[in-house]
Amino acid sequence: MLQRLQEWLVRGFFGLLRLLPYGLARTLCRSLAWLVHALDSRHRRIGLVNLAIAFPDKPLEWRRRILRGSFLQLGDLAVEISRLKALKAESLKKRVRFEEGYGLEHYRQARRQGRGILFLTAHVGPWELLPVAHALYGHPLSFLVRPLDLPGLDRWLNRRRQACGNEVIPKQASLRKVLRRLKSGRDVGFLIDQNVQEKDGVYAPFFGRPACTSAALAALALKTGTPVVAGFIHPGGAPGHWKVRFHPPLRLQPSGDHDKDVREATARFNQLIEQAIRHSPAHWLWGHRRWRTQPDGSDPYG
Repeated sequence: MLQRLQEWLVRGFFGLLRLLPYGLARTLCRSLAWLVHALDSRHRRIGLVNLAIAFPDKPLEWRRRILRGSFLQLGDLAVEISRLKALKAESLKKRVRFEEGYGLEHYRQARRQGRGILFLTAHVGPWELLPVAHALYGHPLSFLVRPLDLPGLDRWLNRRRQACGNEVIPKQASLRKVLRRLKSGRDVGFLIDQNVQEKDGVYAPFFGRPACTSAALAALALKTGTPVVAGFIHPGGAPGHWKVRFHPPLRLQPSGDHDKDVREATARFNQLIEQAIRHSPAHWLWGHRRWRTQPDGSDPYG
């Protein structure tokens, strides 16, 4: 019963956001995000630990400002989620554009092989908007997600994620599905910027510190020869406007040492994610314990 109530409250809130003008919805969500930032001491502490690891030379006040921005951008994400199902290509293209020099030319370059590609992305900016925008530009894809703890809310969100022709693949038992999608020419997206357990990942440098990172993307790219394209969504200047940055495709060449190849490829992926975060530091999810799993068993979060 409690789960049902939580689901209806969340859905009701997003329904209200969808009815409000964009500017008013954004102001409301940012105000609520500011309040959460003020009250949520646990995630403030985690965020400041992360920022000290990533930007040790920056003053404390700068880190605090970036952390506040990280909370506020979650308000922007909420507004975008509320509108996913009703988005139309014409209106979206006025708000979401590809960055000059980092645009669709890199995606098309990877597609020239005639097969699907593997997308690498991260929790940067309104990440839920990125695959929907790409689909409305004419390129639907499949992407892996971890199901939400509330099943009803998970189904509700997935209907919005899939409204424009995309497909959600739950992470559990996803390998066969991903291989079938790639073989049929479908693109598949991965978010790999969160901590995983040692059994599911490899240690790769991230802001100069080992970070246990999912090995699935590197292993798939090496196994199938599929190119990897890194894509991120960043602020586009005006409120509610965004720019998409696609990097040149990566084609991994197996050396014969599979474990070494996976580690090196994952390190390259982490470098691209780090670059995206440095480009828009206030638009990453700093409240996540990214360095929780360490080779020596230490815990930077205490």
